[in-house]
Amino acid sequence: MTNHARAGCATALVLATGIVAGCGGSAGALSAPPAQPPSASPSGPAPSGVPATAEPSSASFTVAVRPFHEPGDFAHRNYCGSGATEVLLSAWIAELPDLETVARRAHLDPRSGQTGADTTAGINSFIDPLVTPALGRSWYRPDHVTGIAALEARLRADLGSTQARRLFGHAVPVMVQTMTKTMPGWRGWQATHMITVSAADLGPGDPGLDTVTYAETPSALAGYRGPDFQTMTVAALWQAMHAFLADDPSDPVNVIW
Repeated sequence: MTNHARAGCATALVLATGIVAGCGGSAGALSAPPAQPPSASPSGPAPSGVPATAEPSSASFTVAVRPFHEPGDFAHRNYCGSGATEVLLSAWIAELPDLETVARRAHLDPRSGQTGADTTAGINSFIDPLVTPALGRSWYRPDHVTGIAALEARLRADLGSTQARRLFGHAVPVMVQTMTKTMPGWRGWQATHMITVSAADLGPGDPGLDTVTYAETPSALAGYRGPDFQTMTVAALWQAMHAFLADDPSDPVNVIW
């Protein structure tokens, strides 16, 4: 498979009414966003985000992160991998790198986005100076998760990590790759996507009732119209992730934790 379906917002549709881009590529658009989207929010992290809980229960976890808005122009339609990285990094460091620096570390191709493996390496390059002296290794690893139970185990391990709280004063957000068609705010637009999960309530013990909260970073031009943070069931998240596995087998990394 070519390098078109990746972690970012990819192939554009050139229509008679203008250019429309979606956060993804090879899957195409089943319901394209309007050709003239509303004005996008300015790029950069906003001053507030999801608050952290002081001591999460064994089933409910929250990591403090800041929202991030990718620029609302055609050149940045494939930046959701780097946008999600900005959100993830906000849990670790106060002064965030600029978006282009993040994109370069992940070898982002503006035409197609970035791979899961490159995204993992890019993330670790920013936080290794903090993490490696305390832990003896990088924190994040690229993973290929094929079942919902394994997904919940990884969410629980990082979002509820007592080791991370002991060493760094906070738990750890998780990044996943999805397809957007069934996700809120995308209005049926089908594209590859990457998001950072910052909270989960796994108390019910049923994927249809367990929930996750994640950040959305793309602009309206890239296809997203909704709030900075969304909450869905783990079952709904897995549906979107399973679609990614089917659509883009050339990129085996669908969880970074």
